Amino acid sequence: MSSNQKLGLQTNVGVGADALAARFALIREAEDLGYTSLWIAEVSGPDAFVSLAALALNTRKAELATGVIPIQIRTPGAMAMGFLTINELSGGRAIAGLGVSSPVIVERWHGASYRKPVTAMRECVTIMRQLFTEGRSKFQGEVYKSDFKLSMRITAPHPPKIYLAGLNAPMLRLAGEVADGVLMNYSPPDAIAPMVQHIHEGAKAAGRDPSAVDVGIYIRMCITEDEDKAVDSFRRELASYAFVDSYNKMFARYGFGAEFEEVRRLWKQGKRDEAPRAITEASCRKIAVFGKAAAGRDFVARFRAAGVTHPVVFPIGPSATAARDYPNTMSALAGA
Repeated sequence: MSSNQKLGLQTNVGVGADALAARFALIREAEDLGYTSLWIAEVSGPDAFVSLAALALNTRKAELATGVIPIQIRTPGAMAMGFLTINELSGGRAIAGLGVSSPVIVERWHGASYRKPVTAMRECVTIMRQLFTEGRSKFQGEVYKSDFKLSMRITAPHPPKIYLAGLNAPMLRLAGEVADGVLMNYSPPDAIAPMVQHIHEGAKAAGRDPSAVDVGIYIRMCITEDEDKAVDSFRRELASYAFVDSYNKMFARYGFGAEFEEVRRLWKQGKRDEAPRAITEASCRKIAVFGKAAAGRDFVARFRAAGVTHPVVFPIGPSATAARDYPNTMSALAGA
């Protein structure tokens, strides 16, 4: 990895005192190994802002990113305050990774509205940019409105960056148009070039330099001797996305449509243990790596060759062996 190349690490932080101490030791090691960004996902806990605040106080140089938070469950103003706080605590290292999530999470879990997700994202970014750069937002849109002035004292050298989670063409184009970067997910290297093309189209349409948009992707891998167990664990993870429309549309592009249809059929029949087995090992290995360090490093190189500028290593595997597999994967991919 050259000195100007970016390499991220996904690191969801446990909340118990013992878990935190162990994870912070690993995170400090990750910085020493050359990881340039640390990413925290938020689904059903822990809270991403609290976790990033802890990281801000326990790291020195890596960028600190949400990967990602759903925009609908907090107001744009509340998110702006959160990211500005992280940015202050870290001396300007915050990345606001934003996504539109899914109707299940937004509406069923949180009772919020999922309407017009692409419009909502555009408006949310507009409001957050105003607050990041001017400390003041006056905005009236189709989904959001804001008349809000911050009273924070800002000392960080620059505002937080904004990255959008993008799976399909409309959001990828929007990222090119309005964001500093994009975070893609669950995609094989041979699918990246057309996705990058959508990002570049959005940038050009907005009169921006396409190369100014950082192209990130979560790259799932487990460097382990127990490949079969890691593949099985990943099957179960993938199966959980069979009921998310945006992911189904993307997976169908990769030739997984029939497998995911079978997952849904078995699930609806109550065969929930059997359903993940409809996803083949070949499909799992198309979008994740299991086994040797060399395979993981080659996978990252293929993404870089396809146009990814910010690969993010996402260690996966069975929870029973995570204490072994996570540090092994992190160490094996350092500098990739």
